[in-house]
Amino acid sequence: MEFTGVAALLHDGRRVPLDGEATLGRADDNTLVVADERASRRHARVFVYNGGFAVADLGSRHGTFVNGERITEEPRPLEPGDAIEVGDQLIRFLSGEHTRMASREQEVVAVQTVDFAGKRLTLGRDQKNGVVLGDPNVSRFHAELVRSDDGSVELVDLGSRNGTRLNGELTGGGRVEPGAEIGIGPFQIVFDGQSLTARDDSGSLRLDASEVEMKVGDKTILKPTSISIEPGELVALIGESGAGKSTLLKALAGVHRPTGGQITLNGEPLAARLTDVGYVPQDEIVHRLLDVDEALHYAARLRLPQDVSEEEMDAAVHRVLGELSLEEHASTRIGSLSGGQRKRTGVATELLSRPSVLFLDEPTTGLDPGLETQMMQLLRELSRGGRAVAVVTHATKNLALCDRVVVMGRGGVMAFDGRPEDALEFFGVDDYDGIYTALPTRSPDEWGKRYHDTAERPIPTVEPVPEPESRPRPSLIPQVGVLVSRYLRLFTRDRRNVALLVGQAPVLAIFGVALFGSGLFDRPGGEPGDAVSFLFLMAITIIWLGAIDAAPEVVKERGVLERESAVGARLTAYLASKLIVLFGLVGLQTLLYAGILLAFRPLHVDAGDYLVVFGILLLTGCAAVGMGLLVSSVVTTQDQAMSLIPLAVIPQLLFSGSIVPVERMAGPAEAISQVIFGQWSLAGIGTAIDMNGRLAEDPEFSKVNRFGTDFFDLSAGAALGAQAIFLVIFVTATALLLRRRLRV
Repeated sequence: MEFTGVAALLHDGRRVPLDGEATLGRADDNTLVVADERASRRHARVFVYNGGFAVADLGSRHGTFVNGERITEEPRPLEPGDAIEVGDQLIRFLSGEHTRMASREQEVVAVQTVDFAGKRLTLGRDQKNGVVLGDPNVSRFHAELVRSDDGSVELVDLGSRNGTRLNGELTGGGRVEPGAEIGIGPFQIVFDGQSLTARDDSGSLRLDASEVEMKVGDKTILKPTSISIEPGELVALIGESGAGKSTLLKALAGVHRPTGGQITLNGEPLAARLTDVGYVPQDEIVHRLLDVDEALHYAARLRLPQDVSEEEMDAAVHRVLGELSLEEHASTRIGSLSGGQRKRTGVATELLSRPSVLFLDEPTTGLDPGLETQMMQLLRELSRGGRAVAVVTHATKNLALCDRVVVMGRGGVMAFDGRPEDALEFFGVDDYDGIYTALPTRSPDEWGKRYHDTAERPIPTVEPVPEPESRPRPSLIPQVGVLVSRYLRLFTRDRRNVALLVGQAPVLAIFGVALFGSGLFDRPGGEPGDAVSFLFLMAITIIWLGAIDAAPEVVKERGVLERESAVGARLTAYLASKLIVLFGLVGLQTLLYAGILLAFRPLHVDAGDYLVVFGILLLTGCAAVGMGLLVSSVVTTQDQAMSLIPLAVIPQLLFSGSIVPVERMAGPAEAISQVIFGQWSLAGIGTAIDMNGRLAEDPEFSKVNRFGTDFFDLSAGAALGAQAIFLVIFVTATALLLRRRLRV
């Protein structure tokens, strides 16, 4: 049964050599007998064709499929590893010489077959592997096959960045039977029991969506919709506002999981092959303060396997710069680019991983007619390399450049799918603008029924396939490092904002010095009432600074966060990067504010007590940062965030126990005060400097002491612990809210 380069069919673990023509069917006299009631007696034939092999259907009742696509009596050329479906049976076509697999940049024979005669065989990007797979989505040492003493073979994923598929399912490992298909990146590798045959699906992926539906609560925003996108096609999605175009696009791109229906890429669940899909949202996914080259390098570090070398990363960035004609702008700040060039940069970030399917949401919005035409021509060029491209657009000027137009009606109903010129005839209009005029003349359901009754394109149906339970996640620490580096660079590039944030701390400290007289904390002779107000001012000011620091930081990057989360960026790493940089900022602000304020209005305590006060203030600022991030995750615009911050800080002002002591608050107010971290900060600072003793030292004040002896009786550990608990609560709530939004 050893394969020596002759073409063969592999079915149910048995190899049938192909010396010429072979027939497939239920009858016993076929070359390959298919015992399946859905197979016809003479179902299909495989024969020599143009120097290779092809398959044709013999008029079967249920049809013959190659890689999920139904074929006709016309010859369909076969490539090694192709899957022929007859009834419910899967038959693999194998052909070619034994050779070491290599990267697609290297000149090797098209057919790649490797013997597996030993105990172990590794697969990955590195040249040291037994099977070398040259693609940026493949890890250096991605997976391995292990043969046990009884002859069985196990597949083991080696902690790869993008996972390994076995028969279409993401897996960490499993038994590999003859005829099984292993998926690594864009490679489909068929195991016949003794050897591996691979094909590279890049540029030949077909997307099929069947009855895809999207609901938000009880409202349906996309009714069951079926669509197929072929390799090399440029498809435009148009329609009225609110017609569900972007909703459909996000579902097809795997950004949002549909509430109904099935989406596959070459018969595998979309969720298992998201690395083969690129998505450019309407919001910009590149930071304007970065240079083009910087933005692409950061994007590469987040999208490509973490074991990619600097040389490989540079090569990937150089490739997309050339593909999108951005070489001359590599060192240009993105904010200085034209609208069209910024859109190209966004596309470039998605092309780093060489996706075979590319989706774009309103890429021509805001462009003048000339740039709009250039963008559509670019998308047409990208599709001509075998890449499937789908674009949502309101512009109709360049629809003739598209291979197909999908028209969506109000309420998420597909009204038409076909060639641009056929759309004009279907809607009875003379130009593409007329489609928008024609849509309101009938109800969306009427347009949808008319299309389904007259459609020449077959409505795709997809067999149910199991969705992966989870996707591999990259290592946390390296990703935190990348995101911290990018955030720190962005933060320091905005010098005006840095000056405002850092500069307000000493200004507020000077105001505090001017507000309170000297000798405030003298013992004896101080002013204990004013001293409490002074401590309260310190705590509230630090809360204000921390909240203001963080308030815009999530909402201003919603588009970036949504996209990067879809390609594997961990939310934990994203929040950690924000916290690390913002903690550093609030630490500097606390040092400047408290340092200046206490230099002029000293507390007259030991150095250790000063450290305790600073520690409590610092952790209070960190808790305020957490509160600011929570506010930023709730709102939808930066303006809303800044408007909501006073509403978040004012309760800290009212219920901290300084304006009205906790003991004198009404019942509900007292309960609220217990969840106000400003109160815990004030009590902790007061205890650190022996505020109870200071109050008792003033005979007159002790008579009207509103704080009693319990308020300033909180240990430093309890005060610090309380701030840490509030910080954890705020960050956890932020993470849960963002995770829910990202899974819509």
